[in-house]
Amino acid sequence: MAAMDQHMKSMQAMHEKMMSAQTPEARQALMAEHMKTMQEGMTMMKQMGGNGMKGDMAGRQQMMEKRMDMMESMMQMMMDRMPPAPAN
Repeated sequence: MAAMDQHMKSMQAMHEKMMSAQTPEARQALMAEHMKTMQEGMTMMKQMGGNGMKGDMAGRQQMMEKRMDMMESMMQMMMDRMPPAPAN
């Protein structure tokens, strides 16, 4: 659990750095690092999914909520990386 919280913090920090990058080159370099961080998060979530079946109901619920938070965060970061949609 603590590892997951730490990972969420580092992903958030990475995201903020990327959003405040001044040049396209700097943003590109941060994007590669950001992808690596997100892939580590996916690996962490898969491992947690496998381990989540044992333990009490409250613990499983908390684990599920953490995974959902992480997924939401990752999806938002991916959306922020995309160019804005053209207005119709």
